[in-house]
Amino acid sequence: MGVGWKPNLRATTVGSLPHTDVMKGTALSLAATPEIPAWVQFPRRHPKEAMIVQFTEGMAGLREEEGRTFFDTKAPGFEEELLGFYERYLAFQEGEDEALEAFALSSRYAAGFPEFLRQLHKHPTPLVAVKGQVTGPFTLGTNLTDQDRRPSYYDERLRDMIVKSVALKAAWQIRELKPFCQRVIIFLDEPGLLAFGSSTFTAISRQDVLGNLNQVASAIHAEGALAGVHCEANTDWSILMEAELEILDFDAYDHFRVMTLYPEKLAAFLERGGILGWGIVPTLDLEAAATETVESLGARFEKQVAELERRGHERETLLSQTLLTPSCGMGTLSEELAERALGLLKELSERLREKVKR
Repeated sequence: MGVGWKPNLRATTVGSLPHTDVMKGTALSLAATPEIPAWVQFPRRHPKEAMIVQFTEGMAGLREEEGRTFFDTKAPGFEEELLGFYERYLAFQEGEDEALEAFALSSRYAAGFPEFLRQLHKHPTPLVAVKGQVTGPFTLGTNLTDQDRRPSYYDERLRDMIVKSVALKAAWQIRELKPFCQRVIIFLDEPGLLAFGSSTFTAISRQDVLGNLNQVASAIHAEGALAGVHCEANTDWSILMEAELEILDFDAYDHFRVMTLYPEKLAAFLERGGILGWGIVPTLDLEAAATETVESLGARFEKQVAELERRGHERETLLSQTLLTPSCGMGTLSEELAERALGLLKELSERLREKVKR
């Protein structure tokens, strides 16, 4: 899917902003990334927009109790709820498009999505692509627990439902976004993969993770969209390089070195047209977010590109197959810092693209 399209240093966002004014936050994001905008998640607006809860609508057996959302597999009626889930899933697989509405993002859980669509109708800039996102299956499966606080990833029934639900949430978004631009990108947000391989999750295999990612990616591809993943820091990126993904979005500001650890796999990924989401604008380091400039970030980016060139990767390939992004979501920043980061992202993209033209 990724072969044939080159983002050429255009910018997009990871998703979240700290704002509670949905109209304002959406407008700011569109202005900063006019060619490849993404709908905004507003985790401070409502607890339902927190990344673990936001994409749970439509799943079976979920309960809320004292601020905790969990699966209750021992509750009366759980098996019936699970059966209903699979009936809706199979109905969609058999071509009943209306079954997909059971997995829509409602405005209660994602106020930014309908606002994004409203603003896209009057967006003045031609779109190169449009982006959506969903929390990935590993992160959901290891953070959503059952009634006994056991990660749902260890229950085969719950894991399968989560993977299928993530795929359906992605498919629903693609169908909503395609009328605005035929090139749709869906990121799987997988911060939970940082814990993969730790003592906490030793029972989860590499093949489990790869298989689940590929199942969701396959559903995204079936809708004619591009599949990407966002993960920070030092996960095992070789898994993600092997997965059926077109875009790998990484924290280039604090953890650029992860892209130097797997030279052969990175070369193969780029050779097949894979795109790097270069998370060069800092969002996790508050001091850096407040003090970095377009000039300093540009110099940092050039140094990183030169490092990969020394390792055998072609400069032209790296520049043409790069998206610029924030290093992570901006939901934990102040509004002032988030707006500053958006400004840095926009101007950095414009300057680097102009420099390449010269």
